[in-house]
Amino acid sequence: MRITVAENAGFCFGVKRALQYAEEAAAKFGEVFSLGPLIHNPQEVERLAHHGIKWVNDINEVEGRHVIIRSHGVSPEVFSASSEKNLEVIDATCPFVKRAQGYAKYLAEKGFSIVIVGDRNHPEVEGIIGWSNHTALVVESAEEAAEIPLGEKVGVIAQTTQPENSFQKVVEVLQRRNPQLKVFNTICHTTAERQNAAAALAKKVDVMFVIGGLNSANTKKLARISRETGTTTFHVEEASDIDVSWLTGVENVGITAGASTPDWIIEEVLQKMMEINEHEEQMTPENSNQSEIPEQELTPEAPEAEPTQPETSFAEAYDGEIKQVRRGERICGTVVQVRDGEVLVDVGSKSEGVIPRSELSFYEAENIHDAIKVGDQIEVLVLKRENDEGHPVLSKKRVDQEKVWENLGNACSSKEIVAGKVIEVVKGGLLVDVGVRGFVPASLVDLGYVEDLSSYVGKDLRMKIVECDRSKNKLVLSPKAVLEEELQNRKADTWAKLEEGITIKGVVRRLTNFGAFVDIGGVDGLLHVSEMAWYRVNHPSDVLKEGDSLEVYVLGVDRDHEKVSLGLKQLLPNPWTNAGEKYPVGSIVDAKVVRIAPFGAFVQVEPGIEGLVHISQLAPQRVAKTEDVVKPGDQVKVKVLGIDLEAKRMSLSIKEASGVTVEEEKKEENVVIPEEEGLGVTIGDMLKIDGE
Repeated sequence: MRITVAENAGFCFGVKRALQYAEEAAAKFGEVFSLGPLIHNPQEVERLAHHGIKWVNDINEVEGRHVIIRSHGVSPEVFSASSEKNLEVIDATCPFVKRAQGYAKYLAEKGFSIVIVGDRNHPEVEGIIGWSNHTALVVESAEEAAEIPLGEKVGVIAQTTQPENSFQKVVEVLQRRNPQLKVFNTICHTTAERQNAAAALAKKVDVMFVIGGLNSANTKKLARISRETGTTTFHVEEASDIDVSWLTGVENVGITAGASTPDWIIEEVLQKMMEINEHEEQMTPENSNQSEIPEQELTPEAPEAEPTQPETSFAEAYDGEIKQVRRGERICGTVVQVRDGEVLVDVGSKSEGVIPRSELSFYEAENIHDAIKVGDQIEVLVLKRENDEGHPVLSKKRVDQEKVWENLGNACSSKEIVAGKVIEVVKGGLLVDVGVRGFVPASLVDLGYVEDLSSYVGKDLRMKIVECDRSKNKLVLSPKAVLEEELQNRKADTWAKLEEGITIKGVVRRLTNFGAFVDIGGVDGLLHVSEMAWYRVNHPSDVLKEGDSLEVYVLGVDRDHEKVSLGLKQLLPNPWTNAGEKYPVGSIVDAKVVRIAPFGAFVQVEPGIEGLVHISQLAPQRVAKTEDVVKPGDQVKVKVLGIDLEAKRMSLSIKEASGVTVEEEKKEENVVIPEEEGLGVTIGDMLKIDGE
């Protein structure tokens, strides 16, 4: 038994797109409601329900906040009711349905009598009637078309899933009654191709299987079209519906599926048929050589890819007439087919327009099936009214370039910022892509001098336009102008909020011997070395490095001279706060000699707390020079002789820390030291000696 799957079987892009919108919404919001089953396939509807996608018959039954309009579309009244209920609407109406709705709206506004060829009870047709202001008449056959009342101005449109031949028969009857009839063939091209493929396949096989929901209009049409060829046709919803007897003795089987039939159901049907085939082979081994199934015939071709963005209304895109396109005209159209070498676009004329691959942008030409999708709305330029086959020849690339230059001209006039990617380093600057190529002089790349321009290749830049001349194809841009403007804005914002006593974030930009300059938002403030820590800092690099982010304290603001003084130690704990408790008089502590002077040595008890060891307190014996006893960096033990918390001073003794008191020293040496023979420095004097 040979199994062949028709082209375009399964999901059309409109249905696939609606499912994508619904699944994304359910994943984001947890639950979403559709008006009517999102798809005419009970198995798929059940699967969707498990993912939080539920359906209701009426807008008033929606229990959540998010409602999705399925691909069939709805009337304007539904959108109004949704707005009144404060519902968030996700519009997944098929672009081809929107096109039909747009024609209905326009014709009604122009006073036409409107005839819709389709199934009057189908939700798509009900929605289109709403867009006609409920004036349209629906006919399902040529016989009905012969009986309905007609006005002087009549326009006819089609349900998107109507068979082409049925539509043409109705049109012929209406044209005989009104020769001025305006005809708009709004049948989805994918639907027509699916129906033609089904009819062609049905003529080549013994039995035809049409897979899809029993209530699916487009699937029922496929089954009817197959039966009209004279081939035995079975309409099944799923694999379990297949009766083995239907395939007994059958050599060639054809399969097609409706637009609402998911791939997994098609695969199950194929698997069931192959299992039946294998069973028959085992029962009749003599026929086993006749049961090969070509691999390429087992896998249905992928459906047309769907657009990724919601489509806008087509109501204003068409003028109600079959357009006579003119060379040089820019017009809007809808992509109806994407081929390897060209794109077909419905522009409202008697034939689809053709965009040769060479008239797409470079990226689109290289990735034609990914970049251009069926259903996309695009603007094109007419290069030729008709080619040899009667199709208008169009260009998308030239419109895109014209629009880019128009936008760039407007951006130049309004001094707007444009974005572009650096594509190349050239002599004197950079080439950037902003839809067209532009030049950035090296002097305008950044606020300062840029030594290596190659580091910018591949980067996205925000720029202002310095010069824009379409006639000379000249475009000069400046990222520096954007940076300067942003810097001025930051400075203004910073000065507006600056005041003494606040804490602000900044970045260290430059170090000097006397401090660091910190950028606090377009304004440089000075952080003096004396304000960096509670202890003595020899050089700012001991504490900070360029590029450090930190918080600083605003010590002073001079707006007249635009100067700001900053502090860092004010945000750190003051070690003198608890020094009296940590280092009471008489306690012995470890210390480090940090510097020496003729009158003694300054030692650090802890970072931020230093004290003086007078020369008389360096050793038990008489000391002539401080450096004879200690040098910077020495670790020593000292005894706290006195502490002045208010003045942040401490007097210390190395001699007494060793256990020798002054009285003991005098007694041991039997030496009397008159006051006048000493250095004349008392403990009180030592407490007054400045830390420097």
